[in-house]
Formats: sequence, structure tokens, C-alpha cells
Amino acid sequence: MFAFCAAFGFVAAATIASFYQWVTAERADFSFARTSPPAIVLAVLISMFGGPFIVAQKLLAGVRAHELRAIPACLGVLVAGMWSVCAGMFYISLLIGA
Repeated sequence: MFAFCAAFGFVAAATIASFYQWVTAERADFSFARTSPPAIVLAVLISMFGGPFIVAQKLLAGVRAHELRAIPACLGVLVAGMWSVCAGMFYISLLIGA
């Protein structure tokens, strides 16, 4: 069940981040454009629900560029994995409750 929640959460995060990239033609990021309150709310929601995929993208880019060592990369994978599990549990509880 733990692995299923992690996979479900990561796939949902990747879908949200990829949809954002498809619509805006730029990668999802944790930076907030301070243009308007609706834009800030949207950026927070995308960061919350697409976060595991954004973290994984940044980790992969850091490892490829040799900017990240093994221990920080492993800790980042652990954070993204646990975030995926929590998000997966949230999504599954929404599906079960609906």
C-alpha cells in the first residue's frame, strides 16, 4: 500500500507539473510570480501538488551537472518520496470518500 501511494502521488505530481509546462511553456518551479493574488494562489497549489516531481527534476538536473553529491541527492529523493506518499494518501482518500 505504501508503494502504491508513492507511485500514485508521484504520477499525479508529474501530471500536474507536465500540464503546467504544456500550458505555460515553462517548467513548474517553486518561485512565485508576485503579479496578482490568483497567480500566487495557483503557484502555491502547483507547488503543493506538483512538488515531488519538481524536486525530482531539480535533483536530476543537479546530479547531471555534477553540482550535487550523493548524500544530498539521496536526501532529496527521500523527501520527494515521502511527499509522494503523503500526496498519494491524500488523493486516494479523496477517491474513496467520493
